This record gives sequence, structure tokens and C-alpha cells, in this order.
Amino acid sequence: MNNIAIPELPRENNGLPDLDQYKNCPLPEDYEITELLGDVVMAEYADVAEDGKSLVRNGIILPSEVVDQKAWRVGKVLLVGPDTRQVKVGHHIIFPGDKGIVGIQKKGKTIIFLDEKRIFGICAPEQN
Repeated sequence: MNNIAIPELPRENNGLPDLDQYKNCPLPEDYEITELLGDVVMAEYADVAEDGKSLVRNGIILPSEVVDQKAWRVGKVLLVGPDTRQVKVGHHIIFPGDKGIVGIQKKGKTIIFLDEKRIFGICAPEQN
């Protein structure tokens, strides 16, 4: 028999790499994301001010430094993987701000990648 020791992968993340190191990392500018895998959802933040950093809450612009990272966030869905069940392109979604992987896209747009299970709901902007 072969006596090679096979290391066990940590069970808490199923052997996947720690994705926190990729937060706020620029995405490759010479490629466009055209498809997603599994139940991954790609959304752009819909609750940011024109500067791309401050958050808008009830019409008030708040600097990102004063907003808790765990604040609820709103995004507009740009792409979905083939295994998503409820979320569709164009939906507005609500999710905890500390979930998902944030990426910086061309032209400074900030997007987020989430598993569908991390999304709490589909929402719509209020009509005044």
C-alpha cells in the first residue's frame, strides 16, 4: 500500500481559498466577465453616491467611514450563474454589507460577487 499522508483540508471552508484577500482588488481590465458559474451573482452597488464611495440613505449622503461595514446594501444585478433560482438580471437585491467579494471594474465602478444564498431579498426603489 501507498503510505503517502494526504493532508486534510479545513472543514470550515471546504478547502476553498480565503477570498477576503481579494476584496477591493481591481478586476482585469483587458477582459470582460461574460458568464458566471454556479449560483454566483454579480451586482453593482445601487446605493452609492456619484463619488462611488459614499452611501445614500433616505436621500442623505453618508461618507463610507461613518457607515458600519455590516450595514444593509442594495445592488443591481448585472449577471447571474446558471444555478441561481430566484435572482434575475436587472433585479435590485438587498444583502448584508459584509458579505460577498468586492471588485473594482473598469471606469471605477464597484461591483460585488455574492452567492445567491447570501441575498436576503429582491427590492425596488420607491416611487415618489
